[in-house]
Amino acid sequence: MPEKILGLDIGEETLKAVLVATGFKGYEILNMKLINVREFGGTENALRALLEDDIYKNNVCITSLPVKNFSFRNIRLPFKDRKKISQTISYELEPLLPYSVDDVLIDYVISSQSDRSDVLAAAIPESDVGNLFQILNECHMEATVIDIDSVPVALKLLNSGIATGCGLLLDVGTRDTSCIIFNKGKISHLRHYAFGGEETTNAIAEKTEIRFDEAEKREKASKTSKSSDEMFGIHQKFLGEIKNTLQFLGLKGELKSEISKIFLTGSGAIDPLLGQEIENFFSVPVETVDISETDDIRFEGGTGEAWNPMIMNNALALATRETKKAGGFNYAVGKFGPKKKYEKFKKDFTWIGATILVILLLFGINFYADYHYNRAYVKQLKYETRNIFKKTFPEVTRIVNPIQQMRVRIAEAKKASITSNRIGTGSTVLDILKDIARLVPSSVDFVVKNFTFDGDTVEIKGETDNFNTVDNIKSCLGRSTYFKNVKISSASLMKKGNRVGFNLKMELK
Repeated sequence: MPEKILGLDIGEETLKAVLVATGFKGYEILNMKLINVREFGGTENALRALLEDDIYKNNVCITSLPVKNFSFRNIRLPFKDRKKISQTISYELEPLLPYSVDDVLIDYVISSQSDRSDVLAAAIPESDVGNLFQILNECHMEATVIDIDSVPVALKLLNSGIATGCGLLLDVGTRDTSCIIFNKGKISHLRHYAFGGEETTNAIAEKTEIRFDEAEKREKASKTSKSSDEMFGIHQKFLGEIKNTLQFLGLKGELKSEISKIFLTGSGAIDPLLGQEIENFFSVPVETVDISETDDIRFEGGTGEAWNPMIMNNALALATRETKKAGGFNYAVGKFGPKKKYEKFKKDFTWIGATILVILLLFGINFYADYHYNRAYVKQLKYETRNIFKKTFPEVTRIVNPIQQMRVRIAEAKKASITSNRIGTGSTVLDILKDIARLVPSSVDFVVKNFTFDGDTVEIKGETDNFNTVDNIKSCLGRSTYFKNVKISSASLMKKGNRVGFNLKMELK
């Protein structure tokens, strides 16, 4: 069954939710929703409104916290082992943070690595994570991952190969903007700017003396020269702050390349003039982001018709985010980590128990069948063993334990065989072999291939290097106290090599 994942982008003004299903064919967007937080009186009520639709209940949830809540620091460590980085990063950050490391949660991503590691660390007060955790808990939800706004979007662009070289991702919201600087496929810096779409709308409303909603419409349409001029001035101030940041990082040696592209997302980036002004200001191409195009993502039914990428990008990037460490930041750890994973399997426990019971029953049946088969097999073996014993030892009339009785009979036969192999003087076959080894010098090339003893004669089949050696072996064996009439019955060249094969026959004295 495909797993369902809820990407939850919780903002001050709006709550964006995207529900996806994972499968072999990638991601499928099942549903999405945009809720005005203010209309419902706060985030918790907005979440409750979302969960009134059962499709959003009991799913894996991935959410994020705003960039402005974090403190970011770039540090360099003289090693690249992740375990060592995790163990030392809090000590490295302690003198750089405006609050105690005991009161914050810290996570990091590696921006570059060789024999050392350049690390982008992000610290957030534990209370901020606790507040989000409490709100989710009140709504009977929990987050598997708590990331940082805009980071999943940036990683999607980098992992898909859309974002290359050195560039920026600007996530322009209602009041705040996140700026992510990336280089060589890695996130290297994060910055927050107090700029959003609401700022230009307010300025237009004040300048033209019209209501906010009417100013918002004019902003999107860019109808009047007065509004355009006012927007231009605000945009220039914002872009100047970004330029100052880039120059500062360049002077510090933390940004060694010129930016080559800028990506835009967020509700505030819907303003058609903003992208044009950014492109003119930095003299680099500007592109709007659509996360649905960066991966194998499909829309179910008519969900694609309601898709607004600039507003929903963050929620979709969260829903399709990797859950491993390489996926970005994660502050759903420790007491804020997921603790109710078992609940989504609760409804399946009955079926699991029934399945286990059936398996045990089948195992029992199989065990009994094996036992019955083995018992019949052992009985058949005993019957055949008894018959073999009777045929082999027909003189035995009382059979108690045929296997043990057969062992005794075999031992007695071996003993009788050893006795029969003794020569008249009491010497054994081993004595004969020892005498042969004594008589033939070790320097003689003499290989015994076969040795036969029938009680009266000994026959040796062997090989040597030439015919003269055969005669020499015969002469040596003629001096034995055990043999008489030592004869060469045959001697011939062997097919392989220049060896001579021969047969010697000797009668015992």
